[in-house]
Amino acid sequence: MRGSTYWEIYDLLVPIQLTVVSFATFRPWSWKNGLTMGLVIVQTKPTVLLTSSRVDYLNTKQNSEQEDGTYRYLPYQLDIRPSQEFGYSAATNKLAAREVAAVHEQRIKFLVPHSGLIDPDQIDDESLGFTLQEGRLLHMASSIDMENTVTVGCAGAVLAYLQRRRTTESMTSIGSVDNFQVRSVEMFSLTGTMFVNKSTLLSLQITESESHPSMLNQGPGKKSFSSKEGLSVYGLFQRFAHTPQGRNLLRQLFVRPSVEMDTIRDRHEFITVYLRQDNYNALDKLVKSLKHIKNLRPVMINLRKGISTGSAKITGFKTTVWATLLAFAFYGIDIHDALKETSGGNLLSLRTRALRTLEAAQLYRVGRMIQEIVDIDCSEDQGRTVVKPGLDRELDRMKDTYDGLNDLLKEVAIEIATGIPESLDIDVNVIYFPQLGFNIAVPLDDKGEASYSGIADDWELIFITENRAYFKDFRMREMDESLGDIYGLICEKEIEIVYDLAQRVLQYEEALIEASEICGQIDSLLAMAQASSFYKLVRPRMVKENVIKIEGGRHLLQELTISSYVPNDTFLVGGRLEPGSPASQADGTALSEATHDPSMLILTGPNYSGKSVYMKQVALIVYLAQVGSFVPAERAEIGITDKILVKMNSQESVSKIQSTFMNDLQQISFDLRQVTGRSLLLIDEFGKGTNESDGIGLACGILEHLLSLEDAPKVIAATHFHEIFENAFLRSRPRLQFGHMEVRLSEESHQMEDQITYLYNFRLGRSNKSFGTICAAMNGISPAIVDRANELAALSARGENLVAACTMLSTEETRALAEAALLVGCVSEGFSKLGFIGGVRLGEFKGYAPESLC
Repeated sequence: MRGSTYWEIYDLLVPIQLTVVSFATFRPWSWKNGLTMGLVIVQTKPTVLLTSSRVDYLNTKQNSEQEDGTYRYLPYQLDIRPSQEFGYSAATNKLAAREVAAVHEQRIKFLVPHSGLIDPDQIDDESLGFTLQEGRLLHMASSIDMENTVTVGCAGAVLAYLQRRRTTESMTSIGSVDNFQVRSVEMFSLTGTMFVNKSTLLSLQITESESHPSMLNQGPGKKSFSSKEGLSVYGLFQRFAHTPQGRNLLRQLFVRPSVEMDTIRDRHEFITVYLRQDNYNALDKLVKSLKHIKNLRPVMINLRKGISTGSAKITGFKTTVWATLLAFAFYGIDIHDALKETSGGNLLSLRTRALRTLEAAQLYRVGRMIQEIVDIDCSEDQGRTVVKPGLDRELDRMKDTYDGLNDLLKEVAIEIATGIPESLDIDVNVIYFPQLGFNIAVPLDDKGEASYSGIADDWELIFITENRAYFKDFRMREMDESLGDIYGLICEKEIEIVYDLAQRVLQYEEALIEASEICGQIDSLLAMAQASSFYKLVRPRMVKENVIKIEGGRHLLQELTISSYVPNDTFLVGGRLEPGSPASQADGTALSEATHDPSMLILTGPNYSGKSVYMKQVALIVYLAQVGSFVPAERAEIGITDKILVKMNSQESVSKIQSTFMNDLQQISFDLRQVTGRSLLLIDEFGKGTNESDGIGLACGILEHLLSLEDAPKVIAATHFHEIFENAFLRSRPRLQFGHMEVRLSEESHQMEDQITYLYNFRLGRSNKSFGTICAAMNGISPAIVDRANELAALSARGENLVAACTMLSTEETRALAEAALLVGCVSEGFSKLGFIGGVRLGEFKGYAPESLC
């Protein structure tokens, strides 16, 4: 991935366990990347850390190299590798070269045109039971997210490192070579965070990037504005965050929901406190102050580098280091005061830490230092850092001289003009250029030469521009010697004073960065509080039990796109079946919520009835609850969920060799390997991409497997395979519940699309109709096609032979055949001898008796 930063961490222990960590969304180094990497390092405690040579920033204070080639202050060895080792193609080759499964496992031979085999006879018996490279990668995709190209690239770099270590150990005979063999390749999530993968984020629309509407902001670059946040859950909350660090932290919260009860409850309590009516003024003051807060981490980096103005001439002085620090000090004190004014916030841990970090006296000292030295108004006018008068006598004297230059230059210009012949009607000016000094400016004539170059030889031509020539005479040289480069001397003196100010401010660097980060944390949670108020969200009740109980749940995105949204309830219980639970039912009727604790909900019913939206709605409510936000529901009781796994949308691409059904199989296989008793699994119409009987069997087998688990996950599945239930392939049991989305039929309506009304109400029990033909009519399919489909469906329902029915000619087809036979025979005797045409007696058709045909 061009312009990305790759990180990977692994631990060389016995037994060897290979852990690959990648940050697929990283742009070139940023402060948030460093925070994430630090969190991963703390949790994994690596012995070696590999990084790509594309990383354009390394902490030289920590990573300074010693004479022996190691790095001091680091508990691990840092190894910077060429970026080619992180390539996706090379990594897939290395992964395919490994044996990813036991020899005795049943395998198939997967061949594609470039496999190099032109005849099945070329496959020898010894190779049976193993696959070629494509087959191995397909098998590995069932346990590893092969769609994450950066993760796979990092795995390839780790394998390359282990190969080098293995070679070194074998040559030096030091240690055991077995210590560098890969025993397993596994995925992991950070401690304390929910496991979510790309499929979950895309299916639930947690984040969604879309091309930037401005062509000027499209394309690669360090400041990547080539995309913007589209219609997503994070996008709904992002608009309420006002600081850069707050938006970055809010995004991290949304892609890494927490599984720690205390952390979630702290966030919920923070939102609850600031949504109280008596804290409205404090909330308003905090929001207004946060709008002026910038991220101080890059600001302090620039200050340490000696960059205090940057692009002030383009963006204005208000975006420079000193203006940013002064605004932070001023509004940081306002934030401190607003936090102190908060009612009922004594138990908020974030508020306590913020009051300790945002020390008003410290912020006042920093702000006062800057206020006393930097002239903000003059700096904004000149586009550079200007020092206030009264701080240095020499500087004040030089500024007074510089301010009086206009009068001096005017007098000298008049003196020079008196020595020019009156016949030459030219304008002579004396101009001062920083670094070039004082010069006489004379206009050019029609030939492009100076109109006047002095009487004596003391006029020296310095340079020529488009319309003027610049000279120096004895007067200019005297002013150069007496006044010097006055502007440069002023700037140098101000740089000395500003440098001294920077050194004093840098003494508070750690405290200011910590204060900036705590402002980001406050901003991210206040964004959730404002969004909760705006979208009418309620606080969920977090419990230790493995349960999802929702009353009046809504889909946060869907309800914004329609005029009226119908809320629905949900009840699921995961984990182990409690002793003494009711026995399984023998029939397939719906099970009562009051009697059973269902771990699986199977949705049936028509297309367009809202099954998929309902499934996503449940997952989103659980997801938001563990992000720390309020949820779109009337009431919600949520137990901790460790993983949300989704098999809904198949991501297709011409670059893949797999079919859509094979992609579905990989996705469901990955989910089944990852699922636990605390997981939430969504399965939407699995099995529809293959033969109907195979799809029914696979879908039924997967559902049966999930129900048979002793530590059962929470599962919501939608299917149109009614044969599973009508033929009792899936026996009913206490933890299985059926549901459907309610519709109303109106058979009196003449228009087929008006015969069904979707109510979008969730009801217990099964619905054995999909109303596919009505959906086809609603989407503009020809009425003739829809009528024919209804006829065949009716025949199939009565158990009649569809093959024989499809061979029967329609009335139009028979009429056309009769006319064709008439043209061929053209005599009535021929018709009487034939008697039948196409198996149908001609005389049976009205208007087409043999007599009339003659």
